[in-house]
Amino acid sequence: MMTVMIYNLISILDYLIYLYSILMVIDAIISWIPGLHESAVARILSRLIDPYVNLFRKGPIESLSNTTGIDISFLVGVLVLYFIQSYVINWLLNILLKLFG
Repeated sequence: MMTVMIYNLISILDYLIYLYSILMVIDAIISWIPGLHESAVARILSRLIDPYVNLFRKGPIESLSNTTGIDISFLVGVLVLYFIQSYVINWLLNILLKLFG
């Protein structure tokens, strides 16, 4: 019973990360279209996505963005989510199964 609950929780977490990464891509596409960037949907997406992406807009990425004019914080954020989804969740699953399974 506990094993099924652990698998369900991990599946929900995996799905939420997938959904958030899709929202990040939609936000990036919307930011390229001038008319859509001011819409209500774009403002809602920005409120959801910007706090996470702003974590990566500091340090070396900020200086790279200032010198080149290219902001790669979105790409770094997506790669971190991919790493979490591909590796960290599996590690967490294995640890939880060893503890409770």
